[in-house]
Amino acid sequence: MNFLAVHKNKLIKGSVLLFLIAMLSFPSASFQGASTGLLLWFHNVLPNLLPFIIISNLMVRLDITKQISKVFYPFLGRLFRVSSEGCYPIAIGFLSGIPMGAKSTADLVSEHKIHKKEGQFLLNMCNNASPMFILGYIAISQLKLPHIKYALFVIIYASAILSALIFRYFNRFVSSNSSDETKFNKLEKSQKAKQSTFSFEILDSSIMNGFEIVTKIGGYIILFSILAQIINEVGPDISFYKAFLMGMFEITTGINQICKLGININTKIVLVAVLTSFGGFSGMAQTKSVLGDSRLSMKSYFIVKLLNAILSLLFAFLYISLYGIK
Repeated sequence: MNFLAVHKNKLIKGSVLLFLIAMLSFPSASFQGASTGLLLWFHNVLPNLLPFIIISNLMVRLDITKQISKVFYPFLGRLFRVSSEGCYPIAIGFLSGIPMGAKSTADLVSEHKIHKKEGQFLLNMCNNASPMFILGYIAISQLKLPHIKYALFVIIYASAILSALIFRYFNRFVSSNSSDETKFNKLEKSQKAKQSTFSFEILDSSIMNGFEIVTKIGGYIILFSILAQIINEVGPDISFYKAFLMGMFEITTGINQICKLGININTKIVLVAVLTSFGGFSGMAQTKSVLGDSRLSMKSYFIVKLLNAILSLLFAFLYISLYGIK
């Protein structure tokens, strides 16, 4: 084990111990955070995500995604320069948001239906906050500005697409692994030779995988909700900094706190756009939990999310400069 690995291991152990001490020091905040996270998971994530994951698992294993992808390929395939199979994660990710964009991409990579490089691009581009979260929760419920909901949606999704395209452009200059591509081509041919037929074993496996993933996501939501609530109780309020820090860990809680602050509404719009584009560390943990054995890079995903947040900041600032609320 090298020097960096040793210190990384010590840092992780120290962070876990510090988190435990914080939970014991702030039992009320821990309870409130856990309750908020559990209710969020039970009322929103579980009923919305679990059926989607099960059906998506079945579609990938029964090769139904190929037919769906053909419908979108004439537009999405040419627009983003992806394969026919690669159109499925774009459609699912843009409709359903985190972590279904990552899940559908990882499944296709693991099943050798798309190459890992294409999967990385799709992961970077398709795994964002869902349209309903942006249009409903943020614009209407929290900011209470229904007239900006489509503008906010365009800001967040345009920055996500552009950041992924920029990363792919600069990543083209990295030499490709030809042996990896050869291996993929052989696996792709063997997959084409297989006939995908329904069986209850496939259904059982899809259901169990769905419960495993949604349970992991629930655990991450609860842990990060506790952390966000502890941050809310520690130290004095300093303008929007504490609320923004909460949002860096869990965007739902952070956005709620930002919208409660007595700051300029245009500032709220910019901060909310940046946090939503970044997705929060909770969103990244949820994304990591669904990648399975796809070997997709979370480091690349993190870099793109940072770029996404920066572009969102610029677009949001441009928007309020032109159309901001006086």
